[in-house]
Amino acid sequence: METFSWQDRDESGNKVIYEAAYFGGWWQLTVAPKVGRSQRDEVEFVPAEFTPEIWQALRDLLWRKYQRRRVSWDLVQHVDDILAGKAVNERRDRRHK
Repeated sequence: METFSWQDRDESGNKVIYEAAYFGGWWQLTVAPKVGRSQRDEVEFVPAEFTPEIWQALRDLLWRKYQRRRVSWDLVQHVDDILAGKAVNERRDRRHK
């Protein structure tokens, strides 16, 4: 499993931390409020839904990491395909036949 995190602001303007995990061919997103060091152990990440803006932020993060040879091109291409509508983000073990 590969996990990537970045900071952003939510709809109300509060700082949040997004964490995207890639495992088994699909992405999972969790979010938590940004807190200080003394409260980090108490923060719980909750599942969240991907929006086009979040997909784009993840793509930008992966692109920067790819340029520094930290991730493979396949991850960048997978997110590009999702943004272009060529692929969907779904769990393969829960796919209906």
